[in-house]
Amino acid sequence: MPDRPPATILTDHSLGSYKIIGDLYKSALQAAGLETVELPYPARADVPDTGGIVLHNTIGPSFSPIPGAYNIALPLHEWSRYPRPWSDTLNRFDEIWVASRHVGDILSRSGVDIPVHILPPALDKDPIPEKTTWNRNRPFRFLSVGEAHFRKGFHLLMEAFTLAFRAPGEAELVIKTSPSCAWQSPREDIIIDPSWMDRSELLGLYRGFDAYVTASLGEGLNLTVAEAILARLPVAANYWGGHVSLLDPGPPEVAFFPVEFKETEQVYCSTPEYFAPDQMCAYSSPDQIATTLRKVVKSSSETRRILAGRARVFLENSYTTTAAVGRIKKRVDTILNGG
Repeated sequence: MPDRPPATILTDHSLGSYKIIGDLYKSALQAAGLETVELPYPARADVPDTGGIVLHNTIGPSFSPIPGAYNIALPLHEWSRYPRPWSDTLNRFDEIWVASRHVGDILSRSGVDIPVHILPPALDKDPIPEKTTWNRNRPFRFLSVGEAHFRKGFHLLMEAFTLAFRAPGEAELVIKTSPSCAWQSPREDIIIDPSWMDRSELLGLYRGFDAYVTASLGEGLNLTVAEAILARLPVAANYWGGHVSLLDPGPPEVAFFPVEFKETEQVYCSTPEYFAPDQMCAYSSPDQIATTLRKVVKSSSETRRILAGRARVFLENSYTTTAAVGRIKKRVDTILNGG
């Protein structure tokens, strides 16, 4: 509507996944009928002086509301508790949008007392080629995608793979990571791919694999799991954090291959300012991950097809255009009408 002030999304482009999230929210807001521009964070001077909506898409220590705007924070945090200084800053915002129940729970237990709305963007904006056959490759091919960061648990996943498959030949693990990664593979059937890919190339990868696996210790959402589900690739993951909003645990039957885990203290903080007492994560031992890997390989093609289909249906309830845009439009209309 032309009489509405435009919305501005300030996105921290130094964080790869945040750029994707910013693009997805921009698309959802535009589909909801709101003129929307996206700027690199913290381009505060470039925000239109119209008193419009400003969405802040960054990480905890960088949040800072803009006077005169309607400030919405878009936090995506992994561990179970937010540092207190970050919570104090968020309490100066007008409201918060989160993409998973996990993040909402984190904020609640961390002292954030402004309104928090579960309003994820639509994750199906970019076309993802879908898997059409579930007959296994030989060797069976696992894919895992993420930054070369300890939180992603690739060290645990690689060790688990060597436990599950004692000799090369039965399975293959491809870890798609960023060009900054200089890791060496411990075995020929563990392939570390740091090549640069644009988003369409990356999304085209999924359907060529037999299953997607993650050993991440914590996720605010986990875009790669969502992408795998949208590609109709069966997923192996723990049921913790952002995964709880993406994965259907049943009953009557689960829609993924569960990786057992123990909720434990998060002891490897990236920097001191990211730490909060009692931060927890989901730790899966290499033995637990290996058990799931073996189950996946032994599963039938029909089982993998059914799980992939169930997972896709569950995801569509909250994270596709039909579901997400309607909720975002309703909230935007309420804000602009003074509610």
